[in-house]
This record gives sequence, structure tokens and C-alpha cells, in this order.
Amino acid sequence: MAKIIPDRINIDKKDSKLYDDKLDNEELLRFRGRGGRRTRKEQFLFALAFGFRNKVKRPLESKVGFFLIKDLHPEDEALLNAVALYDTGNPEVLSDRKEVLRIAEEYAHAGIKLLVDKIESLEFGSFDKVLEMELKEMLRELNFGE
Repeated sequence: MAKIIPDRINIDKKDSKLYDDKLDNEELLRFRGRGGRRTRKEQFLFALAFGFRNKVKRPLESKVGFFLIKDLHPEDEALLNAVALYDTGNPEVLSDRKEVLRIAEEYAHAGIKLLVDKIESLEFGSFDKVLEMELKEMLRELNFGE
């Protein structure tokens, strides 16, 4: 039996509206790719990072394709691999592409919900300021200075 190789990154079907409605309304999260159009990949990676930073992941209930894997750059692939490696603590996970993607999708699924909750709990337009303060604090904790 042939092994099926995934060709796209999935999100939970219920999250589609969150990506479309909530992230597009937040200036900081209006990612723009070539031609000035937002990229799904950047939105997904931001949600993934947010879920990972908060150490929360959730299994997808119903999957829907979000963007094609061919759109990932080497640094994006490295991020997905690093998250999977940290999550499992097992380097063998890197040989299982489906597992690496599943882990990333689960962190993004939790992350999008956390992002939306954060955005909705703040005043309009203040999310970027709060995020900037949190990033500066993380850098201080890592001794990178200002």
C-alpha cells in the first residue's frame, strides 16, 4: 500500500471564520505576501507560535485545507520540525512528516483561539502594543537585551 504524502496544511473547519474575520481585522496580523495579498501561511505560523508559546494544542475535529505545503520555505519547515521535536522529545518524529504536520496543526488550532481571545479582550488597536511588550520581555528573559 502506498504511503499518502500530505500536500497541504489543514486547520479545523470551525477556525476558518476566525482566520478570515478576526485576524484580518487586526492590523498587525494582516499578513501580506506577493502582490499585497495576505498569506494563509503566515497566519497559520503565527497561530502555531502563539499556541506553542502558551503550551497548548488541541486536536482538529474536522479538517479543511488551508494552504499548500509547497508554499513553506526552508525556515518554515525548520520551525515545524523544531516544534515537533520539542513536543515529542524524540528525534525520530522528524522522519514522520504526517506527525510533524499534525503537531503543528494542533498548536495552531489552540493558538488561533488564544489569539482571538487576546484580541477581543483588549481595546481596539492595542494588540500590537501588548504583543510588542511581551516580545521585549521574552528577549529580556533570554538575555538578548534591548
